[in-house]
Amino acid sequence: MKLEQSTKTQIIRNASLSLLLYILPIALMFGTFAITGQRPWEKKHQHKQENTVKTKNSNSQDND
Repeated sequence: MKLEQSTKTQIIRNASLSLLLYILPIALMFGTFAITGQRPWEKKHQHKQENTVKTKNSNSQDND
């Protein structure tokens, strides 16, 4: 069974568009990291510790 030329073209166009939509957010994320110089994968659990300290302080104030 052979595909018609128009069907083949439509499949290729749709596959290309799908790949573009899949890759675009990833490319934008890495572009943002390159422009801003941020490297979130190098940060160690500092943010997690700040949240637990804030939670403990707010809980102790609520009990008063």
